[in-house]
Amino acid sequence: MIELNYKLAEYFLKENLSKKLNIINLENLAIEKIAGDASFRSYYRIAVEKNKFILMFAPPTHEELKPFINVDQFLISKGFNAPKIYAIDEENGFLLLEDFGDNTFTRVLTQDVANEFNYYKNACDVLLELHKIQPDTSLQNYNNQVLFREVSLFIEWYLKLKNKFISQHQKADFKHLWFALFDSLSSDKKVVVLRDYHADNLMIINNKNNYNSVGILDFQDALIGLPAYDLVSLLDDIRRDISPNNRQMLYEYFVKNCQQDPQIFLQDCEILSLQRNIKILGIFARLVMRDNKARYLEYMPRVKYFVELRLNSQNKIFNDMNKFLNYFL
Repeated sequence: MIELNYKLAEYFLKENLSKKLNIINLENLAIEKIAGDASFRSYYRIAVEKNKFILMFAPPTHEELKPFINVDQFLISKGFNAPKIYAIDEENGFLLLEDFGDNTFTRVLTQDVANEFNYYKNACDVLLELHKIQPDTSLQNYNNQVLFREVSLFIEWYLKLKNKFISQHQKADFKHLWFALFDSLSSDKKVVVLRDYHADNLMIINNKNNYNSVGILDFQDALIGLPAYDLVSLLDDIRRDISPNNRQMLYEYFVKNCQQDPQIFLQDCEILSLQRNIKILGIFARLVMRDNKARYLEYMPRVKYFVELRLNSQNKIFNDMNKFLNYFL
């Protein structure tokens, strides 16, 4: 983790809070770190007078602000609740953002699990609304090459973590098996895919019981892909259990309203769930080995659960992949 230069951050904040937001009394400005994530980005709550903001710090040597800015502006322009951007300093990696508070789905549901279905239904409705909109053409396509590049992290990092050897012949088999699966994905409907659409990145920001109650975070890696991807990210959440009954009802609700062939959509979900979770095993192994973030080890059994769930489905398309991956898992 690259540490924030507090002196530089304070200058950025005071300059923009006074000029752009007309906040004059800056003597008691407070900067409190609230979160980091799996990237090099970190986040800070800014308290000044009776106002609160979020400072995002994305070290320019490791992260770009432009993707976040572009997707944020796209989402807001289409009526979704992404945080407003008040000030930008790309040279130093600073964004001054709207503060959505602390009510992530994860946090609220620890106290209000009885409303789990309603909260997740609202999150599904966000996706259903988003999928009605023509994607931003500046976004790249989530094509087979990108999908394979992601699962290659399994070979590069997860096998290294487990001290497992893979031959060149097996690597070729790995690629062949994945491309066979990717070629089985549907291709008729393409939408904006936010890619990290799960309970830690979804906020409850008002008392409305519809999709306008959901605030969206962590979308800078958005691409153009299939509607199934973000639903899989939401329902196959590696950090938080959804009750099996709610999970099934939410899936059925989404399928009923997404205007796609149920069998084709199910296969897309199964393939993309497997792809996503194999990728995550590689990412978490990299975080452990490269970045010394050992806490990600605790999530791996749950990620493997979702991998095994898909591999052991009734869909014969996974038979060869099941035999291959079980050798290395």
